[in-house]
Amino acid sequence: MIIRKAAIKDFEKLKEIKILSKKEELKYSDTLKSLGKNKEIYFSYLKKDLMHKNRSIFIALENKKVIGMVLAQCFEPLPISKFQKKGYISNLYVLKGYRKRGIGKKLVIPVLKWLKEKNVGHITLEIHVNNKPAIKLYRRLGFEDYTIKLAKKI
Repeated sequence: MIIRKAAIKDFEKLKEIKILSKKEELKYSDTLKSLGKNKEIYFSYLKKDLMHKNRSIFIALENKKVIGMVLAQCFEPLPISKFQKKGYISNLYVLKGYRKRGIGKKLVIPVLKWLKEKNVGHITLEIHVNNKPAIKLYRRLGFEDYTIKLAKKI
């Protein structure tokens, strides 16, 4: 298995896994529209993520097949922050047949290194409260509860 930073040449390979990740996210969130016509929107965001200098997608490959991915981004926070740069991790996804093999951890470690190289001082991420495997993974990697995000339909 190879873990590496994705490039624009990987766009076609990443489209399928992006849709699979969104299908899974729909199990946890009832705020997203069904995939249907939204696939092109997701592909547009994916392409932007691959081309943006402050974003990076890392992928896991086995036999040239993308089996996992994660997105990292860095940004300048509001001037009231004590950190000059902050980071955000999202869209961690590993194909079902490849889970429980440490691939999620292997994807996140280079993300943390990339963010550190970008002089990021603080990293956040969001996980759906029912996504217990992801919560467990990030806690094992040293992430701690930071805020609680509440939601309400009206």
